[in-house]
Amino acid sequence: MKTLTLLIAAAFALSACGGQAEEQSVSAQPQEQVQAELKTMPVGYADFHKAANKGLADQKTGLTLPEHVVPTDNTEGKNLLHDFSDGLTLTVDTDKTDKISAVRVVWDTDAAPRKAEKLFKAAAALIAATAPEDRTLLRDTNDQIKMAIDSHNAQKDPTREWARGGVAYKVTVTNLPSVVLTAKAE
Repeated sequence: MKTLTLLIAAAFALSACGGQAEEQSVSAQPQEQVQAELKTMPVGYADFHKAANKGLADQKTGLTLPEHVVPTDNTEGKNLLHDFSDGLTLTVDTDKTDKISAVRVVWDTDAAPRKAEKLFKAAAALIAATAPEDRTLLRDTNDQIKMAIDSHNAQKDPTREWARGGVAYKVTVTNLPSVVLTAKAE
């Protein structure tokens, strides 16, 4: 009788462990699925960083993205937030392998024409760095920013959207006033 009781208890213990293993594999599956579903751009952070600094220099903004600014781990991948000294903020999201999934640039418009132009050029250069091989993206981004600002000033739709190479780009002028640019993998 004792043997039978021990065998039943062992069977329950084994089945309980088996159930936990199944539960663990099921709960781990959604995290793996989220990671697999994260869409990324063809460019990694290292290439983006290099292209961003080249673009910032070519546009004569006087700004650089420091070497120590790199994405840090979070639950879904990696991200970074960098505030440039002149009122420009950059956010970059990547997957675990540093492939970029989204870039966001925000700057506050400025009444001083020189500073406003510098921030305008810097923001466009940072967005264009998402596709370093595309030679027309910087010019097109500049045009889209100008159109969004003109629409905002005319009290029309202040948002411009376009897509290129599997990346959705967007410019929005807010009433703060600030300009928000995004690039997101489709």
